[in-house]
Amino acid sequence: MTFSGNRTPKISIVTPSLNQSRFLQTCLDSVRAQNWPNLEHFVIDGGSTDGTLEILQCNRSSLTDFVSEPDKGAADAINKGLVKCTGDIVAWLNADDFYLPGALHKVAEAWRANPDAGFWFGNGLRVDEAGKTKSVFNARPIVYNHRALVEGLDYILQPATFMNAEVLENAGALNPDLRWSFDWDLWIRLARLALPATIDEQLAASREWESTLTAGGGFRRAEELRLMAESHSGKPMTHGALCYWLDTLTGMMRSNPAAFQGKTLKAARQLWSAVQVDMQRLQVDASGMPTESGGVTDFVIGVDLYPLNPGTSGGIVPWVQGVLREMVRLYPNDRVILFHRPGHPPLNIDGANVEFVSLSENPTSFYKEMTRHCEQADVSAIVRSYPQEHHPDYPFERQIFVIPDLQHEYFPDFFSRPVLAARRRAFAYALSRGGAIATMTDHSRSTVLDNPWTASKDVFLMPAALPEELLGEPAIGALPQQVKAFDRFFYMPANLWPHKNHRRLFEAFRRALPALPPKTGLVLTGSPEGLEEALTGYEDLPILHLGFVAHEQVGALFRDTEALVYFSLFEGFGIPLLEAFRHNTPVLCSNSTSLPEVGGDAVLSCDPTDVGTMADLMTRIVNEAGLRESLSAKAAARLAVYDWATPAHALHAALERRSRPSPSSPVKHSPLISIVMPTRNHGHFIRASIDSVLNQTYNNVELVVMDGASTDDTVEILKSYGERIRWVSEPDRGQADAINKGMKLVRGDILAYLNSDDILLPGALEKVVGYFESHPECDLVYGEADYIDRDGNITGKYATADFSFERLMHDCCICQPAAFWRRRIADRTGPFDASLQTAMDYEYWLRMAASGGIIHHSPEKLAQSRLHEDAKTLAMRGKIFEEVFKICQQHGGYVSLSYYLGLWHYRIYETSGSGMKLRRFAPRLYYPPALVHFSAQMWRLGQMKPSRQQIARTTFNVIDRRLPVASAAIRKAWRRSTLLRKSIR
Repeated sequence: MTFSGNRTPKISIVTPSLNQSRFLQTCLDSVRAQNWPNLEHFVIDGGSTDGTLEILQCNRSSLTDFVSEPDKGAADAINKGLVKCTGDIVAWLNADDFYLPGALHKVAEAWRANPDAGFWFGNGLRVDEAGKTKSVFNARPIVYNHRALVEGLDYILQPATFMNAEVLENAGALNPDLRWSFDWDLWIRLARLALPATIDEQLAASREWESTLTAGGGFRRAEELRLMAESHSGKPMTHGALCYWLDTLTGMMRSNPAAFQGKTLKAARQLWSAVQVDMQRLQVDASGMPTESGGVTDFVIGVDLYPLNPGTSGGIVPWVQGVLREMVRLYPNDRVILFHRPGHPPLNIDGANVEFVSLSENPTSFYKEMTRHCEQADVSAIVRSYPQEHHPDYPFERQIFVIPDLQHEYFPDFFSRPVLAARRRAFAYALSRGGAIATMTDHSRSTVLDNPWTASKDVFLMPAALPEELLGEPAIGALPQQVKAFDRFFYMPANLWPHKNHRRLFEAFRRALPALPPKTGLVLTGSPEGLEEALTGYEDLPILHLGFVAHEQVGALFRDTEALVYFSLFEGFGIPLLEAFRHNTPVLCSNSTSLPEVGGDAVLSCDPTDVGTMADLMTRIVNEAGLRESLSAKAAARLAVYDWATPAHALHAALERRSRPSPSSPVKHSPLISIVMPTRNHGHFIRASIDSVLNQTYNNVELVVMDGASTDDTVEILKSYGERIRWVSEPDRGQADAINKGMKLVRGDILAYLNSDDILLPGALEKVVGYFESHPECDLVYGEADYIDRDGNITGKYATADFSFERLMHDCCICQPAAFWRRRIADRTGPFDASLQTAMDYEYWLRMAASGGIIHHSPEKLAQSRLHEDAKTLAMRGKIFEEVFKICQQHGGYVSLSYYLGLWHYRIYETSGSGMKLRRFAPRLYYPPALVHFSAQMWRLGQMKPSRQQIARTTFNVIDRRLPVASAAIRKAWRRSTLLRKSIR
């Protein structure tokens, strides 16, 4: 913070010059005429051969210093002068430019009014070679618009610009590799550190003549400007860069009219006009001057922090925090609104353009409230900090999902079945509907792109860097006291999650100990949840778990450890490697997933399942002379690869892309639909079933009939269709076996099976394809259906219902002939269970849902299900209940009361000839035994922890949907209570 008061600021001026003797005296006189009492003026001459030296000698008394020696260009010369400057305000004035009277006094007033600005800039004049005024530089009031500066033209008049010396020191010098855009590049870098201030006064004159630096350069200049703009915007072509390119192109065409037809020049000018319309989005006029201040609302960005919990969420918290912190600094004209659950926000981000909004604990209420806030604030785009099953009512194409990795798909066994299913559903929405996806490494990006659920075309890298909290040097006494029991120790900072591979690390440590010096320990930090289980069998080892520790203590642990041991099975990035590099700490880690990419040649690595080699590495790093020093020497170079600015720019560029998604005509896809038809001795129904498929208006369909060696006229009917269908007639092991064999033969992206006595309604397949197109996250869609009798007469309506797992456990609300699913979910779900005779479809739906499949109900009527005396579902009622009880217990952990009621209704009324008479006299006789039977189940399940967990989750899901306030209280208790989580898990 600069305290100005009424103090007279010291102003430093640098004048670069090379053979500018005819203009130099005017420049020097304009500085002297300011009569500024606290001024220093340096002239850096590049070895002029005209009369420059004589002029400098004559003006020696009014100059602080001058030098005349060869330099590497204008930027290099200016940098030489800037090093000499000691003023509060610093500027450079080219030898052919000059200040207007009173300029420095006006600058000092601006400095007093806003001493913390990154720089101050004003207006001025364009003059010709003789110094005669051609025009005012900017005919409008002077305003600052950051986005217009980055993506538009350089609208800042350099000789009328004065820099804050403190901010300049942090921003760094001019880039000497730039010839034409070094000043523009510096303005952007300064502005990212501190907001500039404007001076709506004429301060200087810029001389424009044929030999000025900006007058030439041609396409080399245009390309440098494009690359410079790309480096700051993340866009390969900005509106401004295209303007410079077109200006160069049309200038070249005008200078060489014989080479180009008039139509060509006209087309170039028309393109120029079209680009000018695009430029208006930057709030600039035709000359590129801002018409409105960027203020704090270049973009309004919403950030969803609902999924994040410090500590329990792992490395994603410092990653998202680091990127957002830097983005807030780099783009001060954006308004960033962070939505979080009640209590302290999970991220610590400061900024005048940042605001935190606390919403409900219940996710449904949270996202409903978030939607309202986003609409009121006119949010441009939303950053989703981690995939969730709940979403704001906001266009998905304007949402960016942060996905560190897809670990759950590679190690599904590390997650409980309900957690895995929930994660898969959440990620399916993000991957298939998200406007863009941010991930950490090339490894993670490739796994995202390879995932069959990924439909987003905008998957970009947003790597992590070292958190700011870990940059400082830890104090000498910062090492936790407990660690001092060891003479040396290895360090592993990670929660006790299965993929962190702690138990293999413990075994490797056990094997290495005999070859290590006495009193060598292993220190762990992170959440202690699961420690007792992880240490089982290794209680005798010198292992110390410190739990969560302060940042300075983490730094001390890295500083003093023998090595970071990080043999994780799966990493989206691996921030602990950067922490180790910061302290020149050797790293022993896995040679898999993202760790080789992050660690490079600065680590020793091995297969994380090879315990013997892990032990060898631990032994080597302690005992092998020079190894430690060799790795430490490479650490700084690896750390330098990662900074927060790169991902911040990448995220901001993605936000710009998603805030204005380009309108595109919907692409009409015609995926192949494959239908398998199992049959046996259904000659009197099969023709109607086949025709219902072949007569669909949707043509890209294949039908495979799997006949179980029928003895009626089925085969003759199949032959009559010629090449219109494929069919196989051979013995099978039942309906499910026939379906499975058929599914191996088909090629479609959308799958279904249709029994040979059921019917597809006209237009059904068109509706199915349309639904999948508009719901890319959906894995299975089922519609409405009617029951029909033997003759095709409608006898009733199938009892479908909107899908939820609990609803499906109540009864089969999915009508099989009206159900269609994607191949991707079939590949994950596997084949139908051929051991089942009656409920193979119900088991398949339950298995699909339990694995995380997203199932939707469509109100469209798609099919007819035939009920007749030969139908298996009527003839095998007892077998149906036997199978249903088995599969509900297997996939849901319990059997619904509805099935107990159905079972006892069947036993009492349907298994004897007098049952219907008994039903008339005692219609509810089946209730008492059903309730007793169900209660016995619940008591039995209550004695078993896995079943208790399943029932608890099911109950909570119902509460979550119906009682938001109660569910919010449960969620809060769950997050805060380790004991509660332990009792349920």
